[in-house]
Amino acid sequence: MQMRWKVLLLSACGLALFGELLLRCWGLREHPLYAADPRYEYMTLPGQVMHYGRITFRTNELGLRSAPIGKKRGKRVLVIGDSVVNGGLQTAQESTATALAQQHTGIELINLSAASWGPDNAMAFMRAHGTFDADAMILVFSSHDAYDRMTFTPIVGAHPSYPDHRPLFAWSIVLDRSLYRAGWGYEPPAQRGAFVGGWKALRDTAATLRIPFVVLLHPELGELTMGHYDDRGQRILDSLHRWKVPVVELLDSLNASHYTDRIHLGDAGQRRLADVLSSTIQAATDTFVRAPTATP
Repeated sequence: MQMRWKVLLLSACGLALFGELLLRCWGLREHPLYAADPRYEYMTLPGQVMHYGRITFRTNELGLRSAPIGKKRGKRVLVIGDSVVNGGLQTAQESTATALAQQHTGIELINLSAASWGPDNAMAFMRAHGTFDADAMILVFSSHDAYDRMTFTPIVGAHPSYPDHRPLFAWSIVLDRSLYRAGWGYEPPAQRGAFVGGWKALRDTAATLRIPFVVLLHPELGELTMGHYDDRGQRILDSLHRWKVPVVELLDSLNASHYTDRIHLGDAGQRRLADVLSSTIQAATDTFVRAPTATP
């Protein structure tokens, strides 16, 4: 009987060790690390190179998923957004829409994004770090970003998708994610309220810089099924039209096969977004020397 328990214990330890090795080979411990920030809530740490399965995730000196920002040598466009633009751990660095659109257009694109960011976060980031002498700004946000204000509720180190350190065991990541899905741990704050000011602040920044400003409104999968944006998306559209901001509605550019969940895009979706980005940038090229409509 005692021998049986020893065999079972050794077998369990062996399976756990084998599982740990498999998880590490897959790169599960190699999750991008985050740091909280009192200005724009949080950001991925700079100078990271992660290998998560087949996915390579790199950040530059500012924590952005872009190449290092050096001396400007040509036209430069800021592509501002959240996890859709960022691509996260489901999109290889070279497969992000910004990387693909940069190849298509030959214009430097800075991927100014982070997971779950809203316009307020992006505006706060630019207030802290500048606008990088950009020649145009393109926003890619969704309907839920109408009310996505910064709350500064602690998320780094509290939510399994925003770790602040690398755990000793890959199994601990599996456990943390399982507990989160079961409803334990971090609870996101309520987002409904006043329309966030970041939308107009970004528009006004572009107007002050006298550079083109375009919004690509990304639909959630449910909106794609309905064939129209929900009331939050309509609130964004009404405001942007009132401010005379050009909007590209992505409802007609995407289909269900482009999505990996209700929001995020797979590789095919990133390629489609890259096509739209490329055409938007090329259409805006003629206006690089012209100022946008004056701020109302």
